[in-house]
Amino acid sequence: MIGLRRIKKFFRREDGGALAELAILMPFLALMLAAVCEIGRFFQNYTTLSKATRTASRYLSNHALNHVEIGRANNLAYCGKLVCGVSDPPIVNGLLATNICIETTGSPKVETVTVRIPRDTSPCNPTAGAAAATPYVFRPIFDIGALLDNPTISMAVPIAPRTTMYYMID
Repeated sequence: MIGLRRIKKFFRREDGGALAELAILMPFLALMLAAVCEIGRFFQNYTTLSKATRTASRYLSNHALNHVEIGRANNLAYCGKLVCGVSDPPIVNGLLATNICIETTGSPKVETVTVRIPRDTSPCNPTAGAAAATPYVFRPIFDIGALLDNPTISMAVPIAPRTTMYYMID
């Protein structure tokens, strides 16, 4: 009789319930944390690149369109300065100077200036003196596809902001 009571009491105990629930929920919590971190990093990179294209476009809209000023605008979008040194890092990890495309519209008088980071390898406007640009692809820290055991899910997508401004010089 005493043995039967001990067995019933043993099966009625709830001491490890919270630990078991935590063990079940931990993978989902880790996945949600990784997803939130990556989405935050993605929007931070997009916002930084968007501000860089805006700054470069604003600079070119008020300066002459020659190779020196176009190079300075490219530097503004790349490292945030008019002149980038060897030790100056890009504004976003993985950004290259070839990711920036500078275009103009209007002929013979220039009407607008566009600074963009292309989504694909589309050629830039040759009148602005730039070659074909390469896309900037976001580099995630966490591989969410590997966490979900699905390699088709990836946050390594191109970030392609663009800014167009009226050219103010006659």
